[in-house]
Amino acid sequence: MKALVTGATGFIGSHLVRELLERGHSVRILARSAAKAAPLGAAGAQVLVADLGEPFSFTEALAGIDILFHLASAIRAPRATFERVDVRGTERLLEAAERAGVKRFVYPGTLSSYDLAHVRSGSVIDERSPFDQTGLLGPYAQAKARAEAAVLTAHRRGRLDAVIVRLGLTCGAGASVFPAHVGQRIGSLLVMFGNGSLPLPLVLVDNAVDALILAATTAAIGGESFNIVDDEVLTQNEYVALLKESAGSTGVGSTGVGSIEVGSIGVGSTRGGSTSAKSIPRVLKLPRLAYYALGALNAGAAAARGKEPATTPYRVRTRLRSVRWDCSKAHRLLHWRSRIPLREGLRLAFREPAPGGRVPAPAGRELASAGGKLAPAGRDAASSTDCRCAPSSDSAPRPSR
Repeated sequence: MKALVTGATGFIGSHLVRELLERGHSVRILARSAAKAAPLGAAGAQVLVADLGEPFSFTEALAGIDILFHLASAIRAPRATFERVDVRGTERLLEAAERAGVKRFVYPGTLSSYDLAHVRSGSVIDERSPFDQTGLLGPYAQAKARAEAAVLTAHRRGRLDAVIVRLGLTCGAGASVFPAHVGQRIGSLLVMFGNGSLPLPLVLVDNAVDALILAATTAAIGGESFNIVDDEVLTQNEYVALLKESAGSTGVGSTGVGSIEVGSIGVGSTRGGSTSAKSIPRVLKLPRLAYYALGALNAGAAAARGKEPATTPYRVRTRLRSVRWDCSKAHRLLHWRSRIPLREGLRLAFREPAPGGRVPAPAGRELASAGGKLAPAGRDAASSTDCRCAPSSDSAPRPSR
């Protein structure tokens, strides 16, 4: 396989690139920063600095490519940026891939786009479940849904195969230890809304990468979409308990401000194989009604300022919906299973520092910019656009999967 990976310096992208290289594949990556891409270049990837928003910049990047993994996405950005990057950028890349003769286009969608606000708790969500049509989930979920539609439209044109992989909340070494689904970190407290029984739609990054590679290499699956969530399911309470257990702590307090320290766990910026110690806060549980009130206050304040709200009551309702994710289609057609058990992988991530060569990734970020032209890896490029692949932010709320 000769693969091109966008979003390669992000959390999921960097793991994908390294796994492809370890399996003996030829990998080319697009990056906005030659410095951030340097560890992947040292690992064996060909690094190109490029502007994903410019259609004529793809010619060199796509030359000789068989498989294209398009992981780059805007995050915490104005709606116009999501339109330019996720929607128009994906459309341009699809058109360029068709012209270049790319055989398969693998696109990571998001579970965020599903309509969870109008289903009952306990509902089963599979790939046939409808997407939200209200437009109230925020620009990220909307843009990803429109990009998915563009990918499937390109597949129907018949010039390339396209496969969509909707990854769950991706975790592991290098990801945030306290994703928003678990609770809101406020100083020495972890504020959890509800009783902590909400199931988390987690997938270890290693297992997510397996699914992406299977989507690229499995025959006769063009035009298909797959939900990817690990078989093991942890609630918020179980997640925090596992974190404290892994750090040698006992119990999960319901109130209080005490915290314990856990050593290098691969969170935040990692340079030279070292990380800062991170505290495990006490858990403060508040009624769900408090979350709805916070959403209403945030929405009102954002409207007064003419800005996109970080969250709203509608997004809170979506996030707090308890559903079961059906991944049987991935099991059946991709033959995908969780290679590493979720608890085992989280224990390792909580206890061990991220390797020194890992790209720093609290959330996974990537977009390229070099004036519309490919730049050699020795030249850096500047861009004000912040992009990522691993979903987890209040500005782009993910369903409680």
